[in-house]
Amino acid sequence: MPTNNKNILIVIVIIIALIISVLYLNKKSDTIVIDNGNGATTTPLLTNTSEKNPKTITKPTTVLTSGNIAGFRSYANAVHNFSIQYPSYATPLTSFATFHEIGNNWRLYPSQVNQGKSVVSFSVFNVDQGPYSTGKQTYPLYFTAEVRVGVSPDTKNCYATDPGHPNQKITNVTINGVNFKRFSTSEAGMMKYTQAESYRTIHNNVCYAIEQIKSGSSYRDDKMTMGTTEAQLENYYNLGEKIVKTFMFTK
Repeated sequence: MPTNNKNILIVIVIIIALIISVLYLNKKSDTIVIDNGNGATTTPLLTNTSEKNPKTITKPTTVLTSGNIAGFRSYANAVHNFSIQYPSYATPLTSFATFHEIGNNWRLYPSQVNQGKSVVSFSVFNVDQGPYSTGKQTYPLYFTAEVRVGVSPDTKNCYATDPGHPNQKITNVTINGVNFKRFSTSEAGMMKYTQAESYRTIHNNVCYAIEQIKSGSSYRDDKMTMGTTEAQLENYYNLGEKIVKTFMFTK
């Protein structure tokens, strides 16, 4: 066979091999590696299969998956049958702390009839110098970014808008294969603010609320230096969303 023909044949074989490799990789399920403190485990990412099976994911929804969370630890609750990942420096607490504008209810804005219990909270970042600036050198005076998980037997009001927020934004969200409704709230005034995303679903006749919360003081005078920048505070709050994305039911 002439040399030119051999070269052409080799090129064709290489191209076919590359095409087969790409098709094979596309068929494989994406995976993530989670460090839960006891060794790495491999977990498949949620893929949107709504075109193949319309019953898998209802539209329109935002699909959240746990993403790259190397270095996170795992918390599992056998009573309420769920697991969630959190930063290694955080300590899971089985009660919610009152912090200036936010209370310790099972949900940030519960109604009187919608009673429940706190299950676990994770403090992402917290600073508390008190509400007054006298003698305080750094900004902010106070701030918290945290994630809370609470439950309630009152499923009837699980998807009701929060008291005082009748026009709040509600979004359909899927987290690791489970459909949630996300309730967004934002309040600001008197140099203080609170913002939250409350993800709610009904599972085994129980209302679950997984909430990403930030609250703090925006007051700053000329004598105060920037202890933590606004960008850093926002990054702490956004880390809460990564924690929420790891929530999974175990039963």
